[in-house]
Amino acid sequence: MKSIVKFAAALSLGMFMLPALGAAGSCEIPANAQALAQKALNLTNERRAQRGRNPLIMHPKLMASAQAYACELSTKGYTGHRGRDGSTPKRRLARERCHGGLVAENLGRGQTTSENVVQMWMDSPGHRKNMLLGRGVKYYGLGIANSGLAYTHGYVWVMVVSRRC
Repeated sequence: MKSIVKFAAALSLGMFMLPALGAAGSCEIPANAQALAQKALNLTNERRAQRGRNPLIMHPKLMASAQAYACELSTKGYTGHRGRDGSTPKRRLARERCHGGLVAENLGRGQTTSENVVQMWMDSPGHRKNMLLGRGVKYYGLGIANSGLAYTHGYVWVMVVSRRC
């Protein structure tokens, strides 16, 4: 639990640098990552409320899982829901000792604002479905990293939602 608190504190201060995840170097997290994550959550919950869904709640274990994967995508220069190690969103969440039952993941790259990434997800049927999941989904995590090798500009975004943790 202490490591989650330290992670959240460092992230909110914009001082968190993950160690190198490969030859590409360290993960750079935007100084305003916590504000971007909160804004994206607020926007997502507005869309959920318009469709009669309960609001999502930010969860530190989902935040940690999403952030770790955003850094992996950024430093290793690829995009996909299956990690290079074969991991799935559910498996990555389990690494944080969170067994979420139903788990869904959205990815984005190149966007620089929460408004842009949430709108992109809403414009995509599959991403929109993940954002608006009912069936008891109540937790949310968002990881953001500078694009690094994954894209020429903007950020890598990883949103994870789950039923429980």
